[in-house]
Amino acid sequence: MNKISDVIKPRDVYWVDAEDTVLEVVKYLCERESGAVAVKYQDELVGVFSERDLMHRVVAVGLDPAKVKVRDVMTPDPVCIPTDDTVQMAKALMFKKGLRHLIAVGKGNTLQGMVSMRDLIEADMDNAKELVQKLNDNYYEQAYHAKWRISSNRVIIEPFVQKEEPVLR
Repeated sequence: MNKISDVIKPRDVYWVDAEDTVLEVVKYLCERESGAVAVKYQDELVGVFSERDLMHRVVAVGLDPAKVKVRDVMTPDPVCIPTDDTVQMAKALMFKKGLRHLIAVGKGNTLQGMVSMRDLIEADMDNAKELVQKLNDNYYEQAYHAKWRISSNRVIIEPFVQKEEPVLR
């Protein structure tokens, strides 16, 4: 079972300052091809800013992204998950709280990264791919195992012939 640390491992930790403007933060997100970012104020984690916050709290109400501070439109009190928790726990937490992003924290509640719904889907897909591969390998090993025998000075390989299963009536 995958841990949160496995899901976020290859990434850098992104965060912005609560005093940054929404426009600055959106440019930051675009550069990193990310849909959300942790928000800090004086080294303390205070929120999350996401594409959804931009849509609902800035654009839909006609605010100027160049003037609005991210602290005024972010989602405060972010939901965190320890990096040693499982992917299943993250999915359950997201579902229960209606979230698309969680903050991954390490020892001492230090920011380690973000976990998105997409990350969890990709983790599930990787697990499913491994399982399907193992099942396929096992099936073909069993079903198409050629038989061979030695006759005088030759090796004879008998091709696999699939037996038809009897039809029960």
